[in-house]
Amino acid sequence: MTTTWYPIVFPDRCDGCQGSKPKCIDFCPHNVFALRGGKAFVANPQNCVEGCVSCMPLCPRKAIEFPLHRSFRICERSWTEGLKRITCRKCGRVFWTNEERDLCWECSSSG
Repeated sequence: MTTTWYPIVFPDRCDGCQGSKPKCIDFCPHNVFALRGGKAFVANPQNCVEGCVSCMPLCPRKAIEFPLHRSFRICERSWTEGLKRITCRKCGRVFWTNEERDLCWECSSSG
C-alpha cells in the first residue's frame, strides 16, 4: 500500500499573503504550489516530498494542511538539511524523513 503525500490549500483561508506572492510558492523548491486567482493552490502534488511539512508553518492564515499529518517534525534549518531517503525495513516503502528511524509512518503506527 502506498500513500500519496501532498498538502491541501483551503481557498477560504488563503488570502494570497495579502497581495504579495504567497510565501509557500517562494519557499517550496519543488514547485508544488502555484498562483491562481491571487491565491496559492497545489499545482504539482506529485512533486511533494513525502513526510515534509515545512510549508505548513509558513502560512500566516493556516491554509495549508496535510491529510495524514501526525507528529512529523518541521525542519528548523533549510528544508533539505537533514532529510534522508530511507527504505522501510518492514514494508520496503521509500520515504523521506529528518528523524532517525527505519520504519515508515504507517508501519511504525501499526505496531
